[in-house]
Amino acid sequence: MSRTLAPAAVVLAAFLACIPLASAAAAAEPLPAIVAADGPVTWSVEPTPTTEGGRRAFSYEVDPGTQVQDSFLITNGGETEAEFIIYATDAFNDIETGNFSLLEAEDEPTDLGSWITPASDKLTIGPGLQATVPFNLLIPSDATPGDHSAGIVASVLTETQQDGSTVVLEQRVGVRMYLTVSGEPVASVEVQGLTSSFTPSLNPFAPGELTVSYEVRNTGNKRVDVNQALRASGIFGIPVGEVTPEPIIDLLPRQIVRVNVRISGVGALLFALSDLRLEPGAVGSAKPVEQPDAEATPTPTPADTATSTPTPEATADAGGPIDPDQSAIDYVEVTAQTGTIAITWTLLALIVLLLAALYLAWRYVTGTRERMYAAIDEAAAAARQEALAHRDGTPTP
Repeated sequence: MSRTLAPAAVVLAAFLACIPLASAAAAAEPLPAIVAADGPVTWSVEPTPTTEGGRRAFSYEVDPGTQVQDSFLITNGGETEAEFIIYATDAFNDIETGNFSLLEAEDEPTDLGSWITPASDKLTIGPGLQATVPFNLLIPSDATPGDHSAGIVASVLTETQQDGSTVVLEQRVGVRMYLTVSGEPVASVEVQGLTSSFTPSLNPFAPGELTVSYEVRNTGNKRVDVNQALRASGIFGIPVGEVTPEPIIDLLPRQIVRVNVRISGVGALLFALSDLRLEPGAVGSAKPVEQPDAEATPTPTPADTATSTPTPEATADAGGPIDPDQSAIDYVEVTAQTGTIAITWTLLALIVLLLAALYLAWRYVTGTRERMYAAIDEAAAAARQEALAHRDGTPTP
């Protein structure tokens, strides 16, 4: 049985992702080489409004085997007719920035993107006009419980010449889709590859910089925001630095984000221990912070920022819906530790030179004292021998 779901109450954000792609025409076989009309093309993609109002992203909560029928709008805001390529694909987090991203056109979707079938894969729209495109969403009966994310894309292809070769440039705008399949929710993250290193200052008496690197992986089936805290201590637990890196926003299930945190002003106390704490929570629970004395990369921009802007109209804010009921979800805090040698090498060199000088001075003093004692012993022996000679009447040699 087909049914249309429009839970506008939980749709709190939107997405218009614009991702420019450039590839050789032969390498872009899944996309036909369509040349856009002359002149700039500007367009937008958004869910079709419902009786409850406009939507800024698709959001569904369904059971496995459910069929959903819905539609979206493509608006040509430019002054020229354009032909649009329409397709759906899976979403992922960029490993370096944490941003919400979509697979490239030539990559085959394997999750939610493969469950979406637009009514048309190509559409020509005149300037200033709008078209409604229906789509069918069929959730497999064996779909895994939890959150699934994707995007529906409308793109324009243009051909250009580079170094004598024909290159197809794809500019695309998409709307996000968030789908929750019924089942037991699991919200968990883990730390991978936690390492740290210490960079000393050239000034032997100045503090250095501690760099901590790690990866955060979503091991559950729920989208999460991850707040982070990092504390560094020296020998005997002496605090040497503490920072709060920017949170990771909207980390999708099975996705990984790489983080590098630098803490300046760390004293060289021979050893530095880094304590990392991750606090996953519902999407929307992130606590942005400012760190004037520390730099953290990535600083994942909220999922409401488009990745690029091929046209002025190609961006909009979005963040995805927040689950209305979080009481049944257990968010578990994760901690991890790593350590590194924290030594200012110039100070160490000075200490080594000082120890060497002290050793040489000690050797000189002890050598002089031994020679003095030997001379005293020799003089005493000579005096004793002379005294015995006087007593025996034996001439002294």
